[in-house]
Amino acid sequence: MSVRHALLHSPYRALLARLAIGIAVLASLGLLWAVTMVYQDRTALYRHQAERELQTISRLQASAVSDWRERRLADASALTDDGLFAQAVARWRDTPSSEAETPVHDRLRILQERARYTAVSFVSPEGALLLPAGSSSAVLPALEQEALKRALESATPSVVEPRSDPFFAFPFFSLMAPIYDGMRPLGAVWLVIDVRTSLYSLLTPWPTASKSAESALVSAEGANAVLLSPLRQQSTPTPVPLVPGSDQGNLMIQAVAGARGLIRARDVGGKDVLAVVNAIAESPWFLVSKVDVAEAFGDASRRELIALSLPLSLALLLAGLLLVAWQRQAWLRERTLKESLARNMQWLESAQKSALVGYYAYQVETGEFTLSPMAAELFGLPGDAPVARMQWLAQVHPDDRPHVLSSLEASLGDDTPLRMQYRIADTRNERWVDMWGERTMPGTQARMTGTVQDITERQRAETKLDQYRIALEALVRQDPLTSVANRRALTEAVAVEWQRAARSGSSLSLLMIDVDHFKAFNDRYGHLAGDECLRKVATAMARSASRASDLVARYGGEEFAVLLPDTDARDAMVIAEQLRLAVRKLSIVHAASGVAAVVTVSVGVATVTPQPLLFTSQGVEPSRASAKASAERDSQQLFRQADDALYAAKAAGRDTVMACAAAVSEQAPPDLKPSPPTQRNA
Repeated sequence: MSVRHALLHSPYRALLARLAIGIAVLASLGLLWAVTMVYQDRTALYRHQAERELQTISRLQASAVSDWRERRLADASALTDDGLFAQAVARWRDTPSSEAETPVHDRLRILQERARYTAVSFVSPEGALLLPAGSSSAVLPALEQEALKRALESATPSVVEPRSDPFFAFPFFSLMAPIYDGMRPLGAVWLVIDVRTSLYSLLTPWPTASKSAESALVSAEGANAVLLSPLRQQSTPTPVPLVPGSDQGNLMIQAVAGARGLIRARDVGGKDVLAVVNAIAESPWFLVSKVDVAEAFGDASRRELIALSLPLSLALLLAGLLLVAWQRQAWLRERTLKESLARNMQWLESAQKSALVGYYAYQVETGEFTLSPMAAELFGLPGDAPVARMQWLAQVHPDDRPHVLSSLEASLGDDTPLRMQYRIADTRNERWVDMWGERTMPGTQARMTGTVQDITERQRAETKLDQYRIALEALVRQDPLTSVANRRALTEAVAVEWQRAARSGSSLSLLMIDVDHFKAFNDRYGHLAGDECLRKVATAMARSASRASDLVARYGGEEFAVLLPDTDARDAMVIAEQLRLAVRKLSIVHAASGVAAVVTVSVGVATVTPQPLLFTSQGVEPSRASAKASAERDSQQLFRQADDALYAAKAAGRDTVMACAAAVSEQAPPDLKPSPPTQRNA
């Protein structure tokens, strides 16, 4: 009996069958484990991308809300610290008359117009509304009465958080700024702002196409959570009721209970959400940003599951075919194995196309690449023959070729794994690939094998996220009416240019510009015409300040500022005159001016030459943080001088340019503190 016959007709046959079944089962389990690992890695990648996007947007929105609240508190503190205003209020309260009331009323009106408050009123220590005239019959709401009491007791502004009250037909945020004449309380200024147009607008726009993503402000009320802003998905701007503290799984309750950063929870509708909680500095507010888990991860998980289930299903089918083939007669086995091999190659190619992954082998000695069909398709090269190194390099984007060559040579020289990302030279659209490789053979027969994957969609997603972040940061530093820089951007630029001028020894000039009799323009032509006038004036000044380093900013109301780095006093006067003439050439009719028949501006010019940064007594250069703080403190001198020059220009008859009378060529003393801004008529 032959050996082959003995194997087929002996107990060894059953043993070999069981062995084959065991091998097939182990192979299936191994493939299942491998597919599971790949699936987990891919879904984790999508999850991390969604989490980074949500964290970035929430952080930018929290910064914008914090800046908004700081500006409101700064307005209230400025009123409390304004001694001239307190004196005017004292004269009016001691000897009531229309003449004594006018300065107080004008100051409140200017604050309302410039800072865009919905209402600005003066209340007595007892809570009676004294200004504007005719409002004394109104009763101050209960929460404002409590805030007034706290403000007068502590001599500091008191805040009433956003809420709805029958006193106003809109949700509002208010502050009480106490006014004192020495130790005598005179009353308080009640600042009211409609949060729908100022605060909510920072949260309702969402920079991505997500349908469920939204942000909301939350504060604690005992163990409960109350929404201070409406949810994006609500049909009305009225916040939902209190979220009870017993609902421990709700993300609002977790936020007020101390959760910070990235959390998983349920929203008010009971849906599972991915959320980010950020505390708003110096406030009892928390910003909660969330997106539905089903939207963030569901589609990606289904796509990956479908893509990775194909190899697993095909592998199980292959195992079944092998078991069936084992039972076939000997003369069919060779043909079955060939068919199975062909199927394996087809399945492998399908899996590569589904994941956009191909493999390659690089012969170091000959400099030739052997590419799989998918890799050849990604590179745009033929896959039926080896590809020369120069032919492969020609498919790399010209800007990325030096990096690609240096990475390849470093990997081969140091015998380290290769990992690089670069662009494909495709004239139709830009494509990115991720290339991984490892040397597998030493000596002259050295060879590198690895994989290449198309990551174009991932790169596009990251680019869009960066664009959203840049756009949000730009909005924080731009005046929404005139589209020039706002006061915050100006303050930051002055601090930076001050340090640069101190290092280089160059001059730094600042122009303070005020539209002449702009209140009369608004009264005669209306606020819409006034806004259009400010836009035209800002555009004209931006065109005249033509250098890239020059910065035109809206300082507040009808007041503008122009920062001129590396500009001495003479050149600053020339530029100021050009700006003045540019505004006159607009020929905006102003019949109520009293200065000219058209809109004009008054310009104050100040120029300083900061001294270089001094070393400490131990000979150590100041740190970057201390240098920045010193620059911000000393640069207030430049604002005061430009402000004084503007006051002189208005006193000289307006529609003119005046330089600061004091010639300054060194920094202000370190202990010099900024004085309150000069009070000028509109």
